[in-house]
Amino acid sequence: MALRDPVDKNMLRMEARRFTARCEAAVSSIERADNLREVSRMATSVHLPYTLSADDGSRDSLRLLQTRAEDRARELIQEQLHNLARADESQREKHRRTMLDAWTNLTGPLGHLRTWAQSKLLAAEQQNG
Repeated sequence: MALRDPVDKNMLRMEARRFTARCEAAVSSIERADNLREVSRMATSVHLPYTLSADDGSRDSLRLLQTRAEDRARELIQEQLHNLARADESQREKHRRTMLDAWTNLTGPLGHLRTWAQSKLLAAEQQNG
């Protein structure tokens, strides 16, 4: 694409605005998500088109989306750990298995949170003794 052509510049700007709007919609969906599967799905559903790879605004929008997805996933994991700590002794193993199963959904840009979540689980189990 010749960037000197005003039509091509306008098309790129329009595509960048559309991509930014898509990222903002995904961020608002992530903020409403109540499970890790939904957060992970939304974080991996938006991909930066090659034509926008040089556009700073588009890259910033994608980075904001991934950062918000990571923050929301951390909030949900903390909530799960809190619920585990409050659970009865007889229900803790069930909660633990449910959490580990939910953490398998952490893939793509959220994959590193599995290790973080497991370390938090280990710390919570040691604290509860």
